[in-house]
Amino acid sequence: MKGIVQPIVTPNTPRIGPLGVLGATRTDLSALAAALQLENRHRRSIYTSQLYIRDDGVFLSGPFMGAPYAVMLLETLAAWGAKQVIFLGWCGSISAAVSIGDILVPTLAWIDEGTSQAYSSKPVASPSDALTRSVKSALQSSALPFHEGAIWTTDAIFRETPEKVTYFQNKGALAVEMELSALFTVSAFLDVALSAILVVSDDLSRLSWNPGFKDKRFIENRQKLAKAVTGYVNDPDHSDGSCR
Repeated sequence: MKGIVQPIVTPNTPRIGPLGVLGATRTDLSALAAALQLENRHRRSIYTSQLYIRDDGVFLSGPFMGAPYAVMLLETLAAWGAKQVIFLGWCGSISAAVSIGDILVPTLAWIDEGTSQAYSSKPVASPSDALTRSVKSALQSSALPFHEGAIWTTDAIFRETPEKVTYFQNKGALAVEMELSALFTVSAFLDVALSAILVVSDDLSRLSWNPGFKDKRFIENRQKLAKAVTGYVNDPDHSDGSCR
């Protein structure tokens, strides 16, 4: 059953192609826009975010924070034509095996946010298998090592308590962030292929907070990821968004 409020689609609605990228942070959005050769003439507002549309239809949107807004953006982009989406964001490590600056490809998300409950009753959500395989292949082609595994998505960054961190450590989660379980849930609901790449920005694995936002490796790997994602997007084999 459809919700009463739906994304607006009119004759003046922007026309986007099937393939695009979501950049969660402002700094990564700028790096992606430069790498994808998207200039200000391609940019317009979408809610409180920006939407870039390249002449070939490839789109880039962000920044955003939190599951409800991320899903609002995804629902709208899907109504406008999105079929294949790569998410680039940050996360906090909760595993001793994952360090600040590391790259993580999530294969499962534990749901600890409220948005997914409007779409599914499952406790976990997953990305598109086919798109995730392609994303991992693109990282390998770019010589970028990465971890793969489960993450934990929360609505409440200031309620990442020792008890909760330990709970999700015991479930095998490698990191925590704020959007992905909802994006995975809703992309499956909408039949949109979605995969994600995260960079570790901080560490909670020892039950204390170690921020790494100025860490050289964290900054460098984000720049390398912008180039790797651009290489994937520019590959003619993926330009029709057929990797489902």
